[in-house]
Amino acid sequence: MLILLKEETLGGLTYNMNKSFEFISVIEECGLIDIGYTRLPFTWCNQMETQTRVWKRLDRSMVNDKWLEFMPQTTIEHLPSVGSDHSPLLMEMVRNNESHTKYFKFLYCWVDNDNFVETVQNCWNKEVTGNPMRQLHYKLKRLTSTLSTWSKKEYGDIYDKVNEYEETIRKAEEELLTNNTEELRQQLHLMNANYNRYLKIEESIHKQKTQLQWF
Repeated sequence: MLILLKEETLGGLTYNMNKSFEFISVIEECGLIDIGYTRLPFTWCNQMETQTRVWKRLDRSMVNDKWLEFMPQTTIEHLPSVGSDHSPLLMEMVRNNESHTKYFKFLYCWVDNDNFVETVQNCWNKEVTGNPMRQLHYKLKRLTSTLSTWSKKEYGDIYDKVNEYEETIRKAEEELLTNNTEELRQQLHLMNANYNRYLKIEESIHKQKTQLQWF
């Protein structure tokens, strides 16, 4: 009759969480993650009268990182108990059909961006329900997704940007030979500043690649 959180029981005497510490320790040592559920919050009921009726979430699905890697869209639905004291669990799985795993790449150059810390804080401080392990897992998963999206918006494809600026600067320098105006010189100055910025980012990425093996 063990639970992981006080919120996983309703009715009856106050549950003593000390009874669950060993159970929680085993889950943590095994690196298991509670993948949550949909619909009713409890899976067991003692079917007693109103004053003594107790509900608990005794049944759950726990997986490890490897499972989430291959079945990232796994969901659990609590079905009606239909005369039993336990509710059946319906598991639905969607296999990751990608031929290779996409690893999250944290770029060192991100920390120099003025918006980086605020982006991380805003993402990390959003509320997540569940036990501490599940909260940590989903916060990290959400953060990697947020940073990947942020990087694409903030920088785009670094190598493409470098090539684009090189071509744009080349054309601007050619035009400047026949159209030497203040406006064009200012534009060229700005292009060179952005170009140098992306060159430094590209250099940082190359330096990082010499230290890490990326697949």
